[in-house]
Amino acid sequence: RRETFKELIALTHSSHPSLQSYAASHIHVFFNDFPDLEEDAINGVYDLCEDQDSKVRMDGYQAVTQVSSVQRKWIKRNADVLVQLLQSDEPEEVAVVKAALLKHLDMDPSVTLGVLCDQIVPPEDDLDELERQTRERLRSLVLSFLATDAIGVIQRHTDPPGSEAEQVLVSQLTLSITRLDTREVDVIVKDVLLQLPCYRAGYSRGDDLLQVLLDKATTLLQARSNDPELLKIALRYLSLAQAAVVDRHAASPIKLLYFYINSLSRKMVLQKFPPEDRVTVITWIMDVLSASEAGTQTQQNLQLRRQVIDASSILLEVLFDSKLYGSHLWRAVKTLLRAINTRKEREKWTLPSHLVTSIRKFQDPLTRETQEDVNEILGLIRQSLTGEQPSSLSSQPPQRAKTMMKNEPIVERLPHLPERPVTALPPLSSQFDIARPSSRLATQQSLSQDNARTYSRTSSIPMSPKRSSSSLEDIPQSKKARTNPKGHNGSTQSLLSRIADAGDASSTGTLDRMERKRKKGTGKEQSSEPGRHPSTGYSIKGAASAQRDGSGTDTPKPSSLLDRLTVDEDGRRKR
Repeated sequence: RRETFKELIALTHSSHPSLQSYAASHIHVFFNDFPDLEEDAINGVYDLCEDQDSKVRMDGYQAVTQVSSVQRKWIKRNADVLVQLLQSDEPEEVAVVKAALLKHLDMDPSVTLGVLCDQIVPPEDDLDELERQTRERLRSLVLSFLATDAIGVIQRHTDPPGSEAEQVLVSQLTLSITRLDTREVDVIVKDVLLQLPCYRAGYSRGDDLLQVLLDKATTLLQARSNDPELLKIALRYLSLAQAAVVDRHAASPIKLLYFYINSLSRKMVLQKFPPEDRVTVITWIMDVLSASEAGTQTQQNLQLRRQVIDASSILLEVLFDSKLYGSHLWRAVKTLLRAINTRKEREKWTLPSHLVTSIRKFQDPLTRETQEDVNEILGLIRQSLTGEQPSSLSSQPPQRAKTMMKNEPIVERLPHLPERPVTALPPLSSQFDIARPSSRLATQQSLSQDNARTYSRTSSIPMSPKRSSSSLEDIPQSKKARTNPKGHNGSTQSLLSRIADAGDASSTGTLDRMERKRKKGTGKEQSSEPGRHPSTGYSIKGAASAQRDGSGTDTPKPSSLLDRLTVDEDGRRKR
């Protein structure tokens, strides 16, 4: 038997392909019987794998598998040889190599997966250009083999979760994520890792994977540069995180939602991206928000939802400004409106004015859309705006206040509107002006309590003898100011003019002259000094300084409206 085994080893170098193929199919029979000849035998098998004849090479691939099946200690080395053979240019040979590798996975999953992962994780040492190119090509071949040909076998050997093979594969591939480009990371995450049973809902491995992806994205987003390429790479990592959370339910949506709120909900950050990417990011946020509603509603969940709704005005503004109306945008708007309405109903929440404004902006674009859910979105908008006012968002219902004007019908006024200007009322003569100081406040309050009685009393007020020829018709009824003969406007004079007039009045030394001048300025007849006295009479400020006699002492004045009506022009009480 020993001599036969030596003869088979020698035939691996024969010039006749048929003899080489015969040796390849029988070496494994004697392999375990003579340990001292194992090295020579395995080298002979490897030589068959490099023969010039394709048939001999494929027989050699099968011989490698047969040797591994009889002696497990050679599995790792043989698997490494087979991995190198994936670079063959012959499709038939590649198919045989892949079949051999799958058998090695069945023989020892953890060892074989370790060999495959060694070709995926980049080495820390620097490589020359040729070696680097060879390794990159081999890495892509191994990844393709894992994602397509081997994934079924891998799933079988990693179910239930917790096996040694799973630990080897997950740890090595997770490490490679931090060192490879996004194209290869995409295959690792979507086509390999997320296909494993350990990334089903309810297992903790998904959160570890999510953290690795978010760390990569955070590093890129925190870079001060607004390089579009870096932002694109960051979005690639976030898309993988989105797939792990939303598509596969492999990780907690709360963790990803927390990241979005703190890193991507600010307008300054969103504006770094192109408009189409802004819509994509906000759509992701809304999808994660919806995913968070499916789980148990903890206090943390509710708090994060409130934070998203608090930032909804910014998100809606960014969506509206993009003008990229499509299915993704409207899906995001619909999700956000639902969240807003839910909070409004559950918490009796009043929408801020800026949020109301942002929501209203979408009404017009929706009228031009043909999406199936347009009516649903419009209904959500109406629901969110129900009970909200664009100018005042008070939780109290508006109360209607009544305002009455003389000789005009009663009109109703909302309390949040400004008071009607005083100039809208017909100006009264100075004798009946109601002053603002506190000494006359009681009169003003009594008038407001009984409007009808006040108007009746006002119409029956007796006029002074010098004004007997004048009636209430002398009171101007138009808002338009009159112009005196010299072209001066009849409005209230400035402070300097009133001071000058007060000086002129006090210099005469008589109260009669001052009173006549003041009354003449308020009637239709022209003043002897047109332009110096306002046609509507002095205000309380001007009159105060003008009521001095020649001795410089103040003349006593009635303190109430009733007193002024019962005192004549010279200050004596009427009989």
